[in-house]
Amino acid sequence: MVSSESLVDRRDMQILSMLEKNARLSAREIARRLGLSAGTVQARIKRLEELGVIKGYTVKLDLEKLGYIFPVLIDIRVAKGKIREVEKELSRYDNVYAVYDITGDYDITILALFKSRWELDDFIKDINEHRYIERTHTRLILNVITEGKISGYLKSP
Repeated sequence: MVSSESLVDRRDMQILSMLEKNARLSAREIARRLGLSAGTVQARIKRLEELGVIKGYTVKLDLEKLGYIFPVLIDIRVAKGKIREVEKELSRYDNVYAVYDITGDYDITILALFKSRWELDDFIKDINEHRYIERTHTRLILNVITEGKISGYLKSP
């Protein structure tokens, strides 16, 4: 099996970097900036999508402006090898933004967002009642310094 990395060249990396900064850029605008034809850029983007390098397009939200002023990381220790079951259940909560398998003293870390400390308190008490959750460790995120930035990895080969 050939890795997608070996199929991505310097121009692809430049296109990816531009899309990472602004996914709404048109193929025409990317082409203008790179000195390529719009058709070439469109074909490259389509190929990157087909390879699975580009998985989708998204919008960056200011969660605080939407009222989510309590972002937290919660480490969770799971009993009896029930990690997958617990992960599946946690992912169903509306406040859970991301679920991660981790190594170390805990088995799972979740990123969850709350509008009030009471909402957070209820959530923590609720998950601590789960029969397979042995322990949690909650950390409030005070400031986000950088997030969702991968362009540093998109250096030209």
